[in-house]
Amino acid sequence: MLKNKSSKGFTLIELVIVIAIIGILATFAVPAFNNSVRTARVASARALAATINTGVISSYIESTMSGSGNYPDVTGENNDANLFKSKFTDASVTANWTFSTAEDVAGNKCAVWKLSNDASIIVVYAVNIVGVPEAESAAQTLYNVYFSHADAVFTSLGGALTQVNLVGAPASDDDNVL
Repeated sequence: MLKNKSSKGFTLIELVIVIAIIGILATFAVPAFNNSVRTARVASARALAATINTGVISSYIESTMSGSGNYPDVTGENNDANLFKSKFTDASVTANWTFSTAEDVAGNKCAVWKLSNDASIIVVYAVNIVGVPEAESAAQTLYNVYFSHADAVFTSLGGALTQVNLVGAPASDDDNVL
């Protein structure tokens, strides 16, 4: 007599169907995941820009109380050891950002934070120097804090300098300027 053998495991067709279903699900999940990563990076830039803007306003209020009424100047070395970088932000917040300084064609001094794992996302603090910067009469009377990424080159979080005033200021990557 032949015993009825029950099959253990999956047939090849069942495995192929499961793999096909997983592949179809992955085609929908991967783009959604990439979009959420991009959204999180842009939100990080917005948060950093808001923090810097709050610090700049606070510094301006302090300087107004002492009589000068200036926005903070961008001074120091052009690297991550710059004291301006740590003045308004916490090291744990900016750990994934690289810092540099720049000057646009209008003479505005810029502090630039670039996201380390996506250099197309940047945060910029730009201050306009009125008068001769070396003279005591030089004043930082206008500023803007903005962030830039591939989908929105200029998103201002505060300040009187407009995009037109910031011609030549850094934008979403090294080759682009406002």
